[in-house]
Amino acid sequence: MIGLMPTWVLSISYWLHMIATVIWLGGLSTIALFVLPFIHKTIDPDDRERLLSGLQSFLNPIGWSCLFILIGTGMFQMSAHPSYQGFLAIDNAWAVALFIKHIIIVLMVVAMGFMTWFVIPGLKRLALKQKLGKDINLSELMKYRKQEKIILWVNLILAFFVLIFTAWARAVS
Repeated sequence: MIGLMPTWVLSISYWLHMIATVIWLGGLSTIALFVLPFIHKTIDPDDRERLLSGLQSFLNPIGWSCLFILIGTGMFQMSAHPSYQGFLAIDNAWAVALFIKHIIIVLMVVAMGFMTWFVIPGLKRLALKQKLGKDINLSELMKYRKQEKIILWVNLILAFFVLIFTAWARAVS
């Protein structure tokens, strides 16, 4: 199939895929390894909650945008690859590596969805209550922050495995 696709189209697809990977995984690792530990050590709890809520609201759409770019360009590249034999045709090492990689990506999407539709709205609800001067349940806040941290670390670990299986697929193709 690669012969049917102009080289420049495939090149743009690879470039977009790499940019989205760097933004998504680079941002994920920077937040988990540097930003959150710094915020927790240096910023008082009230300012920390405002900062974390604002950061989450800013980064969440970027993460979803990167994900959609990765899915679109990845499917495009996969269909152009000479080892691609069709949907769920897992008959070579390249297809096995991509299949496992896609399972991991689905897990990442599920985690990201849980963060977007459950954790972030819960944190925003608590922030709004606090802004209105109402008492908030600190254990509920801590529960959401713990879920946020777990999801962040799980996604970081899963991203590491995505890169391993990407490398495997490239090595065997």
